[in-house]
Amino acid sequence: MQRIIDDIRQWHQDRNLIEGSTDKDQVLKLLQELGELSDHVCKNSHKLSVADDLGDMMVVMINIMERNGLTIEQCLEQAYKSIKDRKGKMVDGIFVKEVHADPIPKTLGGKKN
Repeated sequence: MQRIIDDIRQWHQDRNLIEGSTDKDQVLKLLQELGELSDHVCKNSHKLSVADDLGDMMVVMINIMERNGLTIEQCLEQAYKSIKDRKGKMVDGIFVKEVHADPIPKTLGGKKN
């Protein structure tokens, strides 16, 4: 895995996509790639098309990480910290978080602690 990540980083360097680009440029490219993924998923395209789209998105994300001195491991660790204790379930295709606190503020008649 590390070899392909290093190859991608070098590919970015060789094409001046780190110094010669911006995070904004790369986020716009990421959105373009997401649109292609969405198109292929909605059309039930072959899984190799979906794999290519996901890979293209990862290439762009590696560029953004490189530009900001981040690693895939750091980003995944941060994301996992955000979700690891999240509870809930899928309802009609939407993940509904389990809520532990009264969602109505006290000032609007919620439970008093």
